[in-house]
Amino acid sequence: MQADTLLRLLGIHVREARRTKGWSQEELAARCRRHFTYIGRIERGQQNVSLVVLNEIARALGATTGELLTFERPALLDEWQVTANDIIEAVGHGFRAKVDVKGKLAEWMLHKELARLQRLGLIRNLDWLDRDNAPDFIVEVGGKPISIQCKNVRSLTPRENPDGRIRVELQKTRNSKDGSNSRAYGNDQFDVLSACLFNRTGSWEFLHIAVNRLETRPDNQRLLEIMQTVPRAPEPPWRGALLDAIKDRS
Repeated sequence: MQADTLLRLLGIHVREARRTKGWSQEELAARCRRHFTYIGRIERGQQNVSLVVLNEIARALGATTGELLTFERPALLDEWQVTANDIIEAVGHGFRAKVDVKGKLAEWMLHKELARLQRLGLIRNLDWLDRDNAPDFIVEVGGKPISIQCKNVRSLTPRENPDGRIRVELQKTRNSKDGSNSRAYGNDQFDVLSACLFNRTGSWEFLHIAVNRLETRPDNQRLLEIMQTVPRAPEPPWRGALLDAIKDRS
């Protein structure tokens, strides 16, 4: 790839990341202690950039230098004939879209943690599923398959105070294909629940719990309660480490 093409693509990445933040060139320039005309030249692909400056810009944008220097265009953008910023703008203008995307982002963040555990040899055979009536992930631990369900905790409602309980809702998105009301989760449909706290903490962190430690319905012990209370920090039976929650299954 020629130098002018590299600079042009870098400029596109910087511009899209800046716009995602809702910043002007002046705001980005102030955050990385550069003049706004210098930022403008970078975004137009007219300015060569040292690694030191690139690192300053990346830190200001909350990105990594690697992200700014990844020049392969995602296939989805070509399939839809849009830019990454187009998708961000569209999602930002739809409440339901934001909820759906945050749900998939939680899965992605958990997938990255599972991939890390796989690289360490602590889990094997990582499968990320995307099917109705199936868990989000299946991994192998100690020669046994372990199914994991990933859920975002609920956002704070207008009627709750900032210290209100954190809860996660355990209902499936859809009923069965035959139309019957089967949104409830049984206590045998997954092994571990991983609750993402982003909606309450602003951080993609998880607490994990073995399914046999979750609350069940008083009238049917085989069905899980829809609303489960989640602590703000690891507190038994909620674990900060996934492998600890897996051990709790026994």
